[in-house]
Amino acid sequence: MDWHNLRAKHSSVSGILSYNNYQGLYPQTSPQTQRFPYNAYPLDKQENYPNQTDNRSSYYASQYPLYGADWVTLGNSDWVALSSFREGFQNRILVVHGQSFRRREDDENTDIPSQDRPNSVESPVSAQSSNSSDELSTPKESLPAFSREFDFHKVAEITVDYPVTNLQWDPQILNGGPGERLAASSEVLRLYKVEYSPEPTIVQTHLLANNSTANSTLDSRDINTFPPVTSFDWNTTDSSILITLSVDTTCTVWDLNRSHSLGRDKENTAQVKTQLIAHDSEVFDVKFIHQSTNVFASVSNDGSMRVFDLRSLEHSTIIYEPTLPAVPIPGVAPAHYNLQALLKLLTSNIDQNYLSTIGVNLNQVLIIDMRMPGMPVMTLDGLFGGMSSAAINHIEWHPNSNNLLTGGDDCQALVWDCSGRKTRGGEVACVVDTPVLAYLEDLEVNHVCWRRNAGDWMGVVSGKGFQAVQNS
Repeated sequence: MDWHNLRAKHSSVSGILSYNNYQGLYPQTSPQTQRFPYNAYPLDKQENYPNQTDNRSSYYASQYPLYGADWVTLGNSDWVALSSFREGFQNRILVVHGQSFRRREDDENTDIPSQDRPNSVESPVSAQSSNSSDELSTPKESLPAFSREFDFHKVAEITVDYPVTNLQWDPQILNGGPGERLAASSEVLRLYKVEYSPEPTIVQTHLLANNSTANSTLDSRDINTFPPVTSFDWNTTDSSILITLSVDTTCTVWDLNRSHSLGRDKENTAQVKTQLIAHDSEVFDVKFIHQSTNVFASVSNDGSMRVFDLRSLEHSTIIYEPTLPAVPIPGVAPAHYNLQALLKLLTSNIDQNYLSTIGVNLNQVLIIDMRMPGMPVMTLDGLFGGMSSAAINHIEWHPNSNNLLTGGDDCQALVWDCSGRKTRGGEVACVVDTPVLAYLEDLEVNHVCWRRNAGDWMGVVSGKGFQAVQNS
């Protein structure tokens, strides 16, 4: 289908082309006027936001408005960590288990599981040793058409006071690491593990506050005196290394191998390896460079992206900062932040040189090449010819390719192809204005994630729900 012809008509049929089960779940209507036109099945976007729990597949409905998500898979087990976002002191971290099964496309009432569904929740680490084959014994040529789906259900939750700004499973869980560990940042960074005794329970194991001295004692009364943690990153090569950020302009690198007890409730804290002043203003996001334990990048309210090396902290490299003055955004009230602030930062999972970032209330993604600092080598343009001005809220690199997933206030999750479009020195940055896949939600998309390390599904957080969407 010619995307440019569709675009000229300002019509859209939104959704994911490969997500076939939506075609039967929603009544077929004429294409609606939407923000992004693309070749996919239409969704019937009703005027009144309905309870979609009953007619959605591969969907988890929460009692709380959701923000954060991280999805890992081990053999036959899928585990999704979710966090709520509510004002006040009643927020939640949820652990959701997903069981994959196949449904006959010609009979939506017939479920054919890929395996016998367990009566109790099994640790994903122990599930690695189970049989991962889910193929039917019937020859392929005689099989009816099936669609892959997930059955999600909550197995545990824990209460936290403040909204969680970032949520991440221990990267080493994918390599048979030490149990199901989870990290979450809010006013401090907390580490949890999922225990089974006998029911699944989320237990807090570590509390890491962004205190300024490496050997200071930590008391519960001290937490509110330390600057809040804005985000963190867990090193994928060495999971004993964590780095946290704060509104006080600092980055703190932690060594989990040198943990010590706080003397209460069996909680631990970790040793501070180093702490540095990273920016001139609040630091909003940080990421280690792919396969590196020493090099990391950060973005800040000052509008810059900087790269640091733990082996030489006397110097840092500014690889991007705005060159033009900020332009006020129509309809957005003035705030205490910089209009050119960079909010999110992601590093490519296959190329150490590529980083992506989004700014405050903007609908463009900047792709930066560390070998050519100063200007983006690529821009993912969500304006769509002036049809959309909605901000992008979250971005996520595909685990195995140079595809980038975005979610924004236009209620859409979009997949962009960032491969094969690299610019050379002196050339104008490449502008990509055509996503390769699109999925439409009923409410703003707060967060997106991939099913690590497979990348065959993506997770979309919108409203109170988590929707799994097939990518292939």
